[in-house]
Amino acid sequence: MVKLKVLSFILLLNFSLAQYKFAIIPFEDLSGFRGKWDLKAEIPRYLSDFVFKFYGVEVLPMDSVFDMVKNSDFKNAFLFSELNRKFGVAHIISGKVLTFKVSRFMTGFPLMAGYESYSAEVEIEVEIYNSFTGERDVIFGVSGEVKERGLGITLLGKPTERYSEFYSLDFLKFGSSEFNKTIIGEAMRRAGMEFALRLKRYFPEVISGFSEVLDISGTTELKVSLVEGMILQIGKQNIVYVNLGSEDGIISGMTLFVFDGNEKIGELEVVDVINEHFSSCRVIGSTAELKKGNKVKARIVK
Repeated sequence: MVKLKVLSFILLLNFSLAQYKFAIIPFEDLSGFRGKWDLKAEIPRYLSDFVFKFYGVEVLPMDSVFDMVKNSDFKNAFLFSELNRKFGVAHIISGKVLTFKVSRFMTGFPLMAGYESYSAEVEIEVEIYNSFTGERDVIFGVSGEVKERGLGITLLGKPTERYSEFYSLDFLKFGSSEFNKTIIGEAMRRAGMEFALRLKRYFPEVISGFSEVLDISGTTELKVSLVEGMILQIGKQNIVYVNLGSEDGIISGMTLFVFDGNEKIGELEVVDVINEHFSSCRVIGSTAELKKGNKVKARIVK
């Protein structure tokens, strides 16, 4: 039992070795959202927690930044250098919330019968600054959109489940398990995934490696899971095919890790999610020959 506890501690320690390479500061809210959530703080907290759970890279929480700021000027070169000096932060994440909305469409006769559908949209502009120079390194946009294809039927004015969800959003805690199950929660998850993938593309030296540690607490109730599949076919020009797809939470740009038994022997980048359980991938590195039947694993956050 003691050995198991020590092993768990070592895994968690290794999982967080790259902590505080990033700090996140409040975003500017340009969305016009009229609900009760403070998007300036809630969205950056959500994104930093997503990165932590997806990669194991800790982002310096905004509360630590607030403790160092006496006014509202967070984009300050002196603050950036102090974050670097005190916490070893190399990159500062800022941003603008451009769109955050849930829309309801209804047609018919409200007191008799009608049809309704809902959509949610999130659009964020992300800026990342160098803490040494104060200069902006990269700027990119991420988004998440969910549209219901079917229309819910309303009878005799009785509210549907989506209707009740729509009008109770303000009572949910941002990032809670209840929030994550809503249509706007799914839109945020998609934006969070795109943010995480972009972060790795621009800072691969910070975000690397793989861990099977799943029991991770954070500022949201996003859950981490591990999906496993296998290589189905070795194709041409460094392409392989795996039996994981959209139903498994796989999206283009994700990294899959290849194993021979318990030994990690390669990494794949998802090129195209072909269907629910089938994707094509590009081999981005290997220490041994990849073969049909090799196990592949990926971390999923939802």
